[in-house]
Amino acid sequence: MNVNQLKYFLAVNENKTFLDAADEMNISQSSLSKQLSKLEKELGVELIDRSKRSASLTKAGKVFLNDAEKILSQYEIMLAHMQAFKTNCEIFRIGSLAFLGQYGLNFKLANFNKAHPEFNISVEDVEEDILLENFKNGNFDLIIGRTLPPEISCGYSEKIADDELVAVMRKSHPLASKKFIELSQVVSMPMYLTKTYTSIYKICMKLFDENNLIPSKIFTSRSETIISMISTQNAVGLLPRKGLDIFEHSDITVVSVVPSAKIPVMIYARDKNSLILQNLIAALKN
Repeated sequence: MNVNQLKYFLAVNENKTFLDAADEMNISQSSLSKQLSKLEKELGVELIDRSKRSASLTKAGKVFLNDAEKILSQYEIMLAHMQAFKTNCEIFRIGSLAFLGQYGLNFKLANFNKAHPEFNISVEDVEEDILLENFKNGNFDLIIGRTLPPEISCGYSEKIADDELVAVMRKSHPLASKKFIELSQVVSMPMYLTKTYTSIYKICMKLFDENNLIPSKIFTSRSETIISMISTQNAVGLLPRKGLDIFEHSDITVVSVVPSAKIPVMIYARDKNSLILQNLIAALKN
């Protein structure tokens, strides 16, 4: 038994004559008839009633039809799986900010790798300026970050998580006991923000501008350095809430800011039609 014999059998059932089935399968009628006779001989049963002008299935043939359809369907699925290995042998390069663990995305990517061995992906954590530059230059096929500057184009974008801006300060800070603090109270104090090239910095500056606020003194640094610095002085840091989960510092507390700002986690991809992107989006959003 082979796949072609199953296809010939289905063609006869659909066309009701050997001649029309042979035309559809682009072989001679005698060749098709011989292949089906071999199939019946192997099975030890007659599948097609040839006593009438039109070909019809025997009782055994009707049962075999159902099984043959299932086998051919699974065969096509198998071919599609193997084709994915052929077309996706190149590495799909993903760049990300170093925050995958904060949003549970590292586990989702790991599960994606297990579920889709046909895709060859690599993931690299980099600083935001490097992330954007490499995406712009085509070195990353997809990036997971915050916001994309308008001068960088992409084929696809979607938000997969959200965060909010909060104030971070040491527990002995005069404002630390409050449930929330006004942004206007923060700008008069020494303030730590992330580096000027980051989306977080730009979101903060936009928030100040929208509320007609001018910070008195701003320092910029990496998040881990900000946490360390504010633990020793009466300064305030503005950082994403979920980004603080990885820092364990007994002297630090988090206070909500009013008004605050939403901080998105975004996916940007070069090719919106790629098969790997469709599967990856589904995995990261679940």
